[in-house]
Amino acid sequence: MSDAETTTTTTTEAEADTASARPAPQGAVRLSVLGGDPALSQALRRGGALLADAEPGPKQASAALLARFHYGLASARAGALGDVRLLAQLIAAAQGEADPVFWPQPDGTLVDAARPGVDPAGLPDLASATAYRQAHLTALARLLAETETLVLPLGAPTLLTDPASGQVFPRPPAGIHAPDWPKARMSAKDLDAGFARLAEGLQALNPALQLCLIVLPAPPGARAETRASHALLAARAADWARGTARLRHDPVLDALVGRLLAPGGEADADRLAALVVRLCGGADLLDLVTGGAAPPAAATERKQRAKDPERRARRKARAEAKGKTAKVMCEDELLEAFSK
Repeated sequence: MSDAETTTTTTTEAEADTASARPAPQGAVRLSVLGGDPALSQALRRGGALLADAEPGPKQASAALLARFHYGLASARAGALGDVRLLAQLIAAAQGEADPVFWPQPDGTLVDAARPGVDPAGLPDLASATAYRQAHLTALARLLAETETLVLPLGAPTLLTDPASGQVFPRPPAGIHAPDWPKARMSAKDLDAGFARLAEGLQALNPALQLCLIVLPAPPGARAETRASHALLAARAADWARGTARLRHDPVLDALVGRLLAPGGEADADRLAALVVRLCGGADLLDLVTGGAAPPAAATERKQRAKDPERRARRKARAEAKGKTAKVMCEDELLEAFSK
C-alpha cells in the first residue's frame, strides 16, 4: 500500500470515525501531540488522555503497516519534529506561507523533505506528492484550530540547512537520498528566533491554545555535545514559559517523562503516565502531591471547629478528667488570641 493509495481512504475513514466516536468521559484530559518519541503518545493514552488524531489510518491495514507510515504515532503524521524551527516551518506551511520541498529519489519517486521518515515509499510524481502534502497540512490546520492543549516534545535532532532558503529539514533515514546540505547549528539565538516564529503562528491559528513544552531527555550514551544541546534547550524553554502567555514548561514534568521513557520502563508506569497526563492538561503539581498540607478550605474548616464553644468545653472537660487542665487552658488561650 503506497501513501498515494491511502489518501482518499484516510479522509473517508476519518469522517466515519468522527461520526461514530464515543462520547468522551466527563473530566477526561484532551491533548494533541506533535512529534516526539511515539512511546510518549502511547504512554499518554495509557494514562487516560484523549489524544486527537487528525490523520487516522485505514481500518483494514495492519498495525505494523500503519506504524511504518506513522499513523497513530502522534496527533498528525508530521514526523518526529522535536525542534522549534521545524515546528515553526510546519505551522507556516499549514497557513499556506511556504511551498513544499521534495527530494527526487533514484527510482523516480519524490520524498517530502519536511517528513522524510513518514513516507518511506515516496510518491510517484509531483502532482501526487503536492496533493498528498496539502491533505496533510489541511488536516493539521484543522487540528490546531480545534485543539485546547498542544503538547510539543522537544529534543536536539540533527537538522540540515538549505543554503538557498535558510530552511531546516530533518536528516533523512537510511535509504533516502537528500541534497548535500550542511548540518544546522543550534544556538540560543537560533532557538529563540524559531520559538518566536512558532508562537506567532500558533497564536494566529488558535488564540486560545494552551501550549505545553516537554524537553525530552538526551538518549542514553549521548555525546557531551548532545547533552549540552538538551541543557541549552531546557534553559531556553524555561525562559519562554516565563515570558509567554498560555505556555507551560516544568522541569519536573520533563523528569517524569524521562522516567516514563527510560529503557526498561517504570515499575508503576500506568500510574506515572496518569500523573504526566494531568500535568500536561494543566494541573498544578502541588495539587497532585498526596500527604501534603491541607488545602486552605479544609484548614479554615478545622479552625472554625476548634473555635466552636461547645467543642472547646467538651475538650476541656475530657482533659481535666485526665489531669491535663493546664495544657487545655493554654490551647484555649491561644485559640482565643488568634481569633481576635
